[in-house]
Amino acid sequence: DSALKEHMDFNQQLESSTQAALTGGEFEVWYQPKYNIRTKACIGAEALVRWRSPKLGFLMPGRFIELFERNGFVVQLDFYMLEAVLQFQQQRLEAGLPLVPVSVNQSRLHITEEGYLEKMQRLLQQYGLPADTVELEITETAFMGFQGGQRAEALSIIASLQEMGFAISMDDFGSGYSDFSLLNVLPMDIMKLDRTLLNASEDSEPMQVICEGIESHEQEELLLANGCIFGQGFCYARPLPEDEFQQFLAEHI
Repeated sequence: DSALKEHMDFNQQLESSTQAALTGGEFEVWYQPKYNIRTKACIGAEALVRWRSPKLGFLMPGRFIELFERNGFVVQLDFYMLEAVLQFQQQRLEAGLPLVPVSVNQSRLHITEEGYLEKMQRLLQQYGLPADTVELEITETAFMGFQGGQRAEALSIIASLQEMGFAISMDDFGSGYSDFSLLNVLPMDIMKLDRTLLNASEDSEPMQVICEGIESHEQEELLLANGCIFGQGFCYARPLPEDEFQQFLAEHI
């Protein structure tokens, strides 16, 4: 029908524009702050992609990430985002400004990407930053469908990243299948609870828990009452472009 044709035409426009957009710097890094709920201090940020296309307009990731996952372009985009964050942190370090960890999403496609660990090691050496200034976020669903040797390989890759010094966080835990057995085998440092768990609550090794999607003071009070002191959401700050995030850090560290 016409709606399906329009959707297919839009996706074709996206696919035909991606490489030029990458080399032309059309993809932007926006930063959503993470908070200590008790002190209101900024304890980190999540790097989020936005696409400012001269042809297609200002696009949120919901318009293109699923397509990029299907066609594999997300692998290039992930490295683009990671390097942009490393440059951001390096500039702050050289300027003598305080750093907070910034988390960057990593697609499940990296688990089967040839030479992935070598690329990550080279980036760390190139920028000379402590690895713990960057966190790698891997969604819970990244491990769905992996069985036997493939799952063991995935776990080995994550362990290697952690050995390099990267903090590893599981994103969107509770949004879907929620395989709690993963918590016993994954070398995770941080677990981000999906907002669906928080909304529902209103009607192993220690790890830091960050609750995302906090949008009201009632939710904030609920988290504090249950011992969760780290979070992010519109209650505190929306995603910010880099220049605004720089100013935000100056006021909240």
